[in-house]
Amino acid sequence: MAPRLRSWPLTLAGLAVGLGGLLAGCGGSTAGSSPKLPAVPVTFVYSIDGPGEGQAHTTYLQIEDATRTVIDNTIMAPAGDVDTTSIALSPGSYAAIAWDEETAGPSAVISTKCGAPFKVNPGLALVVTIRNSRIGACITDTAEPGASSSPGPS
Repeated sequence: MAPRLRSWPLTLAGLAVGLGGLLAGCGGSTAGSSPKLPAVPVTFVYSIDGPGEGQAHTTYLQIEDATRTVIDNTIMAPAGDVDTTSIALSPGSYAAIAWDEETAGPSAVISTKCGAPFKVNPGLALVVTIRNSRIGACITDTAEPGASSSPGPS
């Protein structure tokens, strides 16, 4: 009988470890997951300021997530004096990088890549405007249409 009593605590310890792992596995799968927030429309507007303004060109847009992983590459569509595109993005931090290429002539002229980080907030559409200046710094601005510019109650 003595050998049976000695293995009994080991059996209980093994059972406890097994149940603990099983319970931790069950709890971990629901506790760590959260519902994904719906994507919101983000409109990108690109314009050229200075030499090259108004010339035929193709504008490229690259979107990176917070880890600097490229999540989208696209060609923007001309719309009057600007180029534009819209992409649905989930709330979070991103960066937009845009540049243009003038294909007229014997060799293509490629502008400097410019852009900046931006943040998508839940439920708020966003407009990211990139103005590539040929004579100065690149300017990037963001706006949330319909958002109040005055602070809320404190």
